[in-house]
Amino acid sequence: MLVMTFATKSFASVSGGVTRVAAQGFQAVTTLVKAIIHRREILALGELDERGLKDLGLVRSDVEGALATSWLTDPSAVLADRSSARSGVASARRDEAVRQASVKAAVRPVVPVVATKVACST
Repeated sequence: MLVMTFATKSFASVSGGVTRVAAQGFQAVTTLVKAIIHRREILALGELDERGLKDLGLVRSDVEGALATSWLTDPSAVLADRSSARSGVASARRDEAVRQASVKAAVRPVVPVVATKVACST
């Protein structure tokens, strides 16, 4: 009975290790396939004109920079980082413009309108 318990435990640990190795290998293949699929989609983005890219919040150099990464990395992550950085800068500029406009509106003096009677001589 003791021998059976020992054998079961050792086989269980071996199969767990094999399962982990297989899962990591499968995850690496899945990541590579996703990177290739995303690379093909970004190649399609490269066919857009400047206006179409601007609608997406990108410029041509963003697409070219993402495609310049290694084949093993996902280029869509590069595009997401650049787009979010650009939108963060644009948001900060918008907030600053609104703040300055409200400051100018508060500083602007209000001039009262005074009605005066002007006598006309005829």
